[in-house]
Amino acid sequence: MTQYEERTDGFTAVEDRFAGYEVYDPAGEKIGKVDDLFVDETDKPEYIGVKMGFLGTRSTLIPWEAVSSTDEGRAITIVTDKDKAKNGPTFDDDREITPDFENEVYSYYGLEYATEDRGSYDYYYGETETTTTTDAGVDAGAVTDEAELRVQRSEEELTAGTREREAGTLRVRKRVRTDRESVEVPTRHEEVSVERVPASGEASEAEIGDDEVVVPVTEEEVVVGKRPVVKEEVRIRKDVVGATEVVEEDVRREEIEVEDETSTRRGL
Repeated sequence: MTQYEERTDGFTAVEDRFAGYEVYDPAGEKIGKVDDLFVDETDKPEYIGVKMGFLGTRSTLIPWEAVSSTDEGRAITIVTDKDKAKNGPTFDDDREITPDFENEVYSYYGLEYATEDRGSYDYYYGETETTTTTDAGVDAGAVTDEAELRVQRSEEELTAGTREREAGTLRVRKRVRTDRESVEVPTRHEEVSVERVPASGEASEAEIGDDEVVVPVTEEEVVVGKRPVVKEEVRIRKDVVGATEVVEEDVRREEIEVEDETSTRRGL
């Protein structure tokens, strides 16, 4: 690893590309997230620093040679399983990445470490008196002074909508009911009356004998008939009526508490 004097545009592009990538082992287990990137003088990645755990202060240093694949889905896969990477060599702002430390890292992951043309990354943490500046004149040694830890707070928001459901059915049935009704119908009939009136005079022999006269008597009889007649119709109509209902549901919110246990000596 060769120490270079300034960060090039190529380094910035590489750094931006892999910033925030999630790191997985061959089984698909998530190890952590890329927190640092170390490149050589040709802007080729040599190490990735992987932050593990919530609010971690130390990063695991993994050689780029242990990376098996990267994809555009912002993921990096390494050849080492999660447990081994979790227990690998770590670094922080107080540790200098020296050739001896690099040799330790390579040995841990079973890789061969080449010592030629390699320097240390001490300038990265501002450990030396020589400050490294970019083209814009920014002090790279002050990188750690401006570093920030971002903690996201999430909460659930209650959303409500509507969906149709069957609230019931309306059944309309016709039944036949039998009622007895009476109707007055005027009728006519003939009645026969017999009146005997005395008569006088002589009768001939021809008029004497048996005789019978038939007189028909008529009357009107009631004839009953039935016919269906429409008396009423039932009309059924559905109307949509708007209403407002109040729904209640429990939502979860994250709260962040910061306990400052630092102590600063002033006035010395």
